Amino acid sequence: MASFNKVLLMGNLTRKPELRYTPSGMAVCEFTLAVNRRYSQGNETKEDVCFVDITVWDRQADNCSKYLDKGSSVFIEDRKSTRLNSSHR
Repeated sequence: MASFNKVLLMGNLTRKPELRYTPSGMAVCEFTLAVNRRYSQGNETKEDVCFVDITVWDRQADNCSKYLDKGSSVFIEDRKSTRLNSSHR
């Protein structure tokens, strides 16, 4: 069976992106994305928020740091990745 790994997220940054560089000089930008979901339960409207930690690398990391700020709306398309160890990129 074939595999498929694609994630689409749209939300707002909860804080200013944090830019840093690896020892080799590659840019790494980290921020948290709040994804809201509104739904009805009976006559009541409720809201659920999911917080997702995002890591962006290289040139996109520089651009995120330069153009995004707390509250910025973003749409992200990528793959789901689970860190197995600290050296995983």
